[in-house]
Amino acid sequence: MRQLRQILTILAVTPLVIATTAGATSAGWERLHATLFSNVGREAGLPHPIAMALAQDSDGFIWVGTQGGLSRYDGYRFRTFQHQDGTAGSLPGNVITALVPAAGGRLWVSTATGSIARYDPATGQFQEFPEPAGLPARGGVLSMVSDGGDGVWAGTNSGLEHVDAAGTVTREAHRAGDATSAPGDRVRALLRTSDGSLWVSTVTGLMRREPGAAAFTAVPLLDAHGQAVTDEVIALTQDSAGRVWFATVRSGLGRVLPVSATTWEAARLVPEANPQALGGPLVFCLTEGRPGEIWVGRVAGGITIIDAATGALRTLRHNPLTPTSLGDDSVHALMRDRTGLLWAATNMGVSRTDLRIDAVDTLLPDSSAGGLPDANVLGITTTPDGRAWMGFKDHGAALLDPVVGAVTPLPRVADLPAGGVVSITGAPDGGVWLGAGAGRALFRHDPRSGRLEQHPFPGQVVSPMIYGLAEGGVLWFAAGPLVRYTPATGEAKVFRHSPDDPASLVDDSVNVMLPDGAGGLWVGTRHGLDRMDGVTGAFSHYLHDPSDPRSLPADLITTLLVDRHGRLWLGTLGGGIGVLERPADTDHPRGVFRRLTMADGLPNDNIGTLLMDGGGRVWASTADGLAIIDPDTWATRALGRADGVAIPAYWIHSGAALPDGSLIFGGGGGATVVHPDGYKPHGAPPPVVFTAVRVAGHPVPVGTMAAPAPIRLAPGDRSVEISFAALDYTAPEEMRYAYQLRGFDETWTDADATQRMAAYTNLPPGRYSLMVKAGNRAGDWSTPVTLSIEVQPAWWQTLWAKLAAVALALGGVVALVQVRTAYLRRRRAVLEEQVARQTRDLLAANERLKDLANRDPLTEIHNRRHFMELAEAALTLARPMDTPAALLMMDIDHFKQVNDTLGHSAGDEVLLAVVARIRALLRKTDVFARLGGEELALFMPDVDETTALAVAERLRRAVGDTPYDIEGAGVVAVTVSIGVAAAPPTLPLKELLDRADHGLYAAKRAGRDRVAAYVDGNRQ
Repeated sequence: MRQLRQILTILAVTPLVIATTAGATSAGWERLHATLFSNVGREAGLPHPIAMALAQDSDGFIWVGTQGGLSRYDGYRFRTFQHQDGTAGSLPGNVITALVPAAGGRLWVSTATGSIARYDPATGQFQEFPEPAGLPARGGVLSMVSDGGDGVWAGTNSGLEHVDAAGTVTREAHRAGDATSAPGDRVRALLRTSDGSLWVSTVTGLMRREPGAAAFTAVPLLDAHGQAVTDEVIALTQDSAGRVWFATVRSGLGRVLPVSATTWEAARLVPEANPQALGGPLVFCLTEGRPGEIWVGRVAGGITIIDAATGALRTLRHNPLTPTSLGDDSVHALMRDRTGLLWAATNMGVSRTDLRIDAVDTLLPDSSAGGLPDANVLGITTTPDGRAWMGFKDHGAALLDPVVGAVTPLPRVADLPAGGVVSITGAPDGGVWLGAGAGRALFRHDPRSGRLEQHPFPGQVVSPMIYGLAEGGVLWFAAGPLVRYTPATGEAKVFRHSPDDPASLVDDSVNVMLPDGAGGLWVGTRHGLDRMDGVTGAFSHYLHDPSDPRSLPADLITTLLVDRHGRLWLGTLGGGIGVLERPADTDHPRGVFRRLTMADGLPNDNIGTLLMDGGGRVWASTADGLAIIDPDTWATRALGRADGVAIPAYWIHSGAALPDGSLIFGGGGGATVVHPDGYKPHGAPPPVVFTAVRVAGHPVPVGTMAAPAPIRLAPGDRSVEISFAALDYTAPEEMRYAYQLRGFDETWTDADATQRMAAYTNLPPGRYSLMVKAGNRAGDWSTPVTLSIEVQPAWWQTLWAKLAAVALALGGVVALVQVRTAYLRRRRAVLEEQVARQTRDLLAANERLKDLANRDPLTEIHNRRHFMELAEAALTLARPMDTPAALLMMDIDHFKQVNDTLGHSAGDEVLLAVVARIRALLRKTDVFARLGGEELALFMPDVDETTALAVAERLRRAVGDTPYDIEGAGVVAVTVSIGVAAAPPTLPLKELLDRADHGLYAAKRAGRDRVAAYVDGNRQ
């Protein structure tokens, strides 16, 4: 009975413990999370950098009022409206103070000079509404709010005004001695709450008027102790719980709680949100971000977020070193759009962040608490207590605690040698092994003492330790060869490749290891996958065969994983993901692999790390975002910026699954944390709207852009251009489009985000329907929207005119047909033969000229001029994505002796044979050329130095391992020297050529028949 009570107690307490831990972890991640902004401004057509007001109209467009005009944003470009002197219907002023949307795509606009106007998309013009006759001028409009219909309330320097849908303007002024009148004549802020009440703040107090009432009720302003406060309310908003929040000039923030449907408490200041905590007293605006979060836009302090439940504050500020930070610290307006994006109008344009993303947290380098000490997270490992150690390129290591929400740099990091922590391995006892000093020195961090202890490493191993695996009391390291290290005894055993032993390691280039579950070890190298037998120590090999689509997907293995079904998954560089479906046997000596590539939905075929979540799904980090794969259906979905994945590319070996279920991936720029249980894929793309219509080169207003009026082309209008966009502001550049003009086009025309326009000229008279749809990168398409187009005929295109013309011409045609038919037939035959012959000759000549101009006449590979053009073009394409590139310079060793000894004819045969062997090993994207004589060059886009060196070594062996049987000269042994240079695409091509040339000279000086790389000078 006692045992039963203990079991019941455990069962009762466990959910509470789990819930408490989960809540603490969630709060910890929130403290670590970096809020990411996308910033847009002058580069997208905003007329002035200082944005003052924000609104989203009924069509979904974002409107931005600036100090230089009004702009409408479709996710790609701003369309700007400005005041034009003497032009009726233009914007009444260029300094915009407030925006309020109305039905049918219309928009209310106010200016600093006191104008109130309404934009009508049906006419493309602004209608201005001046103050009533006989009243003082407004002097400036400070705020506006909807009246619940199509009219607005406007707060001006001269009183409270109302403009109804018909355009009738009335003003309510303060009446001395009447406590029920408007509270003052200078209205600072307005709010219409969900119950229909109108809240008005003036320099003399805060008032509220119930729906349908004529009198105002004063709202007392009290401090936290209930004492009256004299201050001015300058901003108002209502949260999703019904509370009204306000900001004052000097006293900070406060809120008003509803008591009933018609009763409210006094306005009380929030002690936690005092001016000192906010960083200053001056506030521009308020809005609710996520439910229970009040966002405060400050004059010079960025954005402060207050948790309504706890009073906790956090601040978002501009960081000039971080392009995803807030655009500027002066925030004039805040708005949450209908999809959940939060927009901020600043002194440097507009910033936006997606508040819907709960499944992804981004950790960025920052000197403040919670920030990473380095932008490059090279390795991650977990400890039994649920924390994670992270190794960095330049700043040692740090401990990430998701419960506390802190990143703590490794104490005494100065004890580590210079260079990054390339590998970081957790041990069962909580200790951490560090491959420091660029992976050339082994350290252990003791979790109890916090001390760093250096351990000796085998002297015969000179390559860096790039990956570690703790298995029992043994450590395995990828350090060129495979190394097994026993810390208790200091014993180290090195497993190498032996050309004389087929059961040895396939290559001394180990990247990653994983236990195989049967006492053995899976070993991924740069030249294939090995399985080591735990008893015999023999290695069996799984190799890539280009002719076998079910073999290993690629040579270079980056990561290994066993899924919930016991299948081995591996990531490669360039070949995507492979899943071992059948081990090697006599029928399938290379095993049977399923391949997953970009064609299956991966964002990139360069895989960094594979991790499995608690539900069995596999997550992959790549060179272009993340991917999630269902191992049962093989459904693959790419995750990018639209899903909150802000790190552009991830390192291999940099990832770990944490005990709380989170997955963390390290990359170049920070780390991405995924909470798989919270991941929800975005739905279908939003409907398309038409952003502009031009007929015969002139803009045409068509009403609401979501459902425009039909377009009519008058006789003589020869062209029509229709621009469109799907108003998805998360990642509009990733959208795809297709359009079809029914009645003219037979098929759909595809367009990307840069070609969002359908243009037609000389359409025959008739009725057409333009259909446009949008698709996201997941392959989901929106429902097509339709725009009707009617092309009216000219008089001579009418049916009666055509019948008359036919009747008049018929007689003449009949008279001429008989005479001309025989002559035309003969003449046509002669002309067709002449044209066909000349066309054939011309095409053949053009092809010969083009080939002669671009190809080396002997080897038929690119010549020097064409090589320079292609390589320069490839570098230009790579620069926006910041992908690396490599260049190999190759020279056939002692080629002059071949010519002198065997003759130039034999030399030509040798050159052709060498070129053939090299071409057989190249990718389609590689650029291969003969620069002159025996000098060859190879340009490889999207290849780093490590890969380039591996390719160069493979080419060197292909050229030199097997002699050449040259007709008339016998067997000839030929070798090649190769110089390698790799650099970011910003490096000019000439500099890349010079570096590769230096590497080639180094290879020759070292004795030829070898590969040398240029790194800070020449070195092998």
